[in-house]
Amino acid sequence: MDLPVRIDHVDTRVRSIALVEPFYDRLMPALGWTRKTVAHVDADGEWLEVDQAHPYNTIEYYAPSDGDNPTNFIGFIEDPAMTPTRTRIAFGVTRAALEGWAARLRELGAKNVEPGDDDYAALFFEDPAGTRLELCARTARPPD
Repeated sequence: MDLPVRIDHVDTRVRSIALVEPFYDRLMPALGWTRKTVAHVDADGEWLEVDQAHPYNTIEYYAPSDGDNPTNFIGFIEDPAMTPTRTRIAFGVTRAALEGWAARLRELGAKNVEPGDDDYAALFFEDPAGTRLELCARTARPPD
């Protein structure tokens, strides 16, 4: 049986929630991801209550403000051993929406804000922990 494939959610590991939380608490709502949930898991990914006695990692989930799909979210999981990877999270926006975002990203605390080239309308940037992100405005093209 062929089923449509979609992204259920994205879990991004960061070495410190305290370091990135203020940034994402400003960025995600600005992008329309206004529903925030905080959860905790153990090293095996099992959900925990905060008052349990063993170590846990904090997870912060941000979901779009529209819709009620509980699996449409981006999560940031605290993992002190994590170093940034070359993986990049890209948020799609309109070309018009890119206007003014470079200055706004810097105000929100983004690092290394760089524009794309003329053929690729985008802004590349990093969160305070070095996780790579992107705002991109591109038109879907049919495959060759």
